[in-house]
Amino acid sequence: MIPDKELTFESLQKDPEIAVISDEVSTREELLETFARYLKLSRPNRRYSDYYSVKLFGCNVPNMFFNMSYRFKIDPPFPVNETFLVTEPDLYYNKQAFDEGKVNLCFVIGYSGSGKSHLTREYEGNGIEKVELDDLVCAKDHFTLNELKKMGDLLYSFFSGEGSRYYISRNERPVFANHAEVFIEFIKYAQEYAEEHKDKKFILEGIWTYLFFDDPSKFDKYAVFMKGTSLVKSKFRRMLRESENSISTSLDRFFDFGIYAADTTFRDINVDKWRRHFEKKKATVMKLEDNRYTLLAQNLMKRVNSINDFYVHGNAAGIKRIMKRTSENKRLDKTEKTIIAEECKRALADLA
Repeated sequence: MIPDKELTFESLQKDPEIAVISDEVSTREELLETFARYLKLSRPNRRYSDYYSVKLFGCNVPNMFFNMSYRFKIDPPFPVNETFLVTEPDLYYNKQAFDEGKVNLCFVIGYSGSGKSHLTREYEGNGIEKVELDDLVCAKDHFTLNELKKMGDLLYSFFSGEGSRYYISRNERPVFANHAEVFIEFIKYAQEYAEEHKDKKFILEGIWTYLFFDDPSKFDKYAVFMKGTSLVKSKFRRMLRESENSISTSLDRFFDFGIYAADTTFRDINVDKWRRHFEKKKATVMKLEDNRYTLLAQNLMKRVNSINDFYVHGNAAGIKRIMKRTSENKRLDKTEKTIIAEECKRALADLA
């Protein structure tokens, strides 16, 4: 066993009975090779590997493999819309830079109903101007210019100046107009506005960013947060949410967005393109969606890591304490208790 004070990734590489994935892994092949070596280890040596991985990188080897694998996805030779059915982790690009004020414009992207507002809840009340791109559609029906001014200088300055031709009602909207135009013009305006107002922070929330901008590299100097919730799951959530509104509100929403259905269908492939682009960035952090199942997995993993810690230090009494506390914990359900108890039994058997 390597003492914690002497623990380095370089020292672990010299031990053939340990397999740990570095956060600096540079190729997909190296990532797969290391994880395959980990899977071939004996159970006790996997415990040591997971213990060292938690000490060095904050997560065990399988989680490290999961986190790093998103950096090395290879673009397929033909378009495949993976996000239609599959929910992926949420993606945070340049979050630290945005939090520290080094970047002052953040794009929050995801399907309607995916939970974009939840993603930015931590920024509420921080004096940040937040714009929902959905509000650009026929803004005159929903806001007076005075109301827009109260919402923030960015929206008001756009609709009262350069974007005044877009300050229209549904009745004023030309039937055959280019419906992407208002989103494209506003996003370009917001980029210039943010550049000129470095003392302020701005969040633009909405799916329209990656629907109408094919090249994600044009957004590399900004912060980009992307919900990984699948299209099907997002639409189901939105349907439930809209059903709680009045009939008139639901009809308004239907007519506002129905005209963009074709745009969404034909441009959905951009979702995958944007994810694959930002997943490979070092400034990107991946995070599983916070729901009951991911929280359950995280809680179980904390206990497994504690079991491994006691195992590595030969502390059978500590493992037995975890078993006892787990059996007495009324907040845990039967499944959680069973999983933890079985893991404790395996660890005690490995110690014997």
